[in-house]
Amino acid sequence: MSDDAGLEIARRDEMLELLFWLEGEGLQASANLTGMTRFLAHPETVVRATLSDLLQRNDVVELGGNNPEYRLTEVGRREAARRFKDEFSELLSQGHGECSDPNCDCHDNPAGAIECHAARAAGGHKH
Repeated sequence: MSDDAGLEIARRDEMLELLFWLEGEGLQASANLTGMTRFLAHPETVVRATLSDLLQRNDVVELGGNNPEYRLTEVGRREAARRFKDEFSELLSQGHGECSDPNCDCHDNPAGAIECHAARAAGGHKH
C-alpha cells in the first residue's frame, strides 16, 4: 500500500470517528464542511475529497441546503463505531455509545452498542 493510500484511509477513519463522536456526545447529528475542516485540521480541499469518497462508499449522506450537512448512514455508523472503539478503547472507561445502565447489552456486545447508540441518537433508550 502506498503512503497516499494509507493517508486516505486514515483521513476516512478520522472523519467517521469525528461524526460518530459528535453524534454520540449529543452535540449534533450532522456536521458541515466548515466545522469538519476546523476539527480535522486538514485543508478544505482534502476534507471535501474525503467526504466525496465517504459519500460514494455510502458511509455518509449529504443533507443538502446552502451549507450542506453530512450525517452517518447506518453502514457508516457501524464502521465509525468499530473504528472509534479500536482507536480510543484504552482511553474510555465507559465505551463510546454505551449507556450508564450496567445491565444494558451495549457493554458486552458490539451489535448491542450500535443499537443502544442509535436508540439514544433517536431520542429513546435513555439511562
